[in-house]
Amino acid sequence: MRSRLVRFLVFSLVTGVALLGIGFGVVVHQGSTQYISQAHAVKDPLSPIGAWNLIVTFPDGSQSPSSLRFNKDGTMINYTPGPGTGTWSMISSNQFQYQFVEQIFDSQGNQIGYVDVQQQATLSADVTIYTASGQGTVHAMDGTVLAVNLTTTLATRA
Repeated sequence: MRSRLVRFLVFSLVTGVALLGIGFGVVVHQGSTQYISQAHAVKDPLSPIGAWNLIVTFPDGSQSPSSLRFNKDGTMINYTPGPGTGTWSMISSNQFQYQFVEQIFDSQGNQIGYVDVQQQATLSADVTIYTASGQGTVHAMDGTVLAVNLTTTLATRA
């Protein structure tokens, strides 16, 4: 019984010293961490942050103009052809992905459906253009899938 108590105390002492060392290391490291300012993040040369004008091309060759904005907090707003909101994120140094839900209205202004848009995009070297591909899944208001359209996008900074 006594040897168990000794082993327990030694184990507790070693564990406590290790945790103290780790905790001290974190405090020391925390003190030397430099955070990226929001101003720097906005000026990131390989970021899609800002307003864009798009031409979306559908499988039948038809095209639709659109406009949207990527915000620095990872959210996005689709303005035209229908309003929508979503999120975006970088997946490599010049590639990003985004998704949003766009509302569809009839001529009287009643919402009759929505489109779930998913895109993978690549920024140009000068960050003034991006190309994207993905799909838009059209839903009725009850969630029924009406169509799935593969699309490509060419976007220029607004």
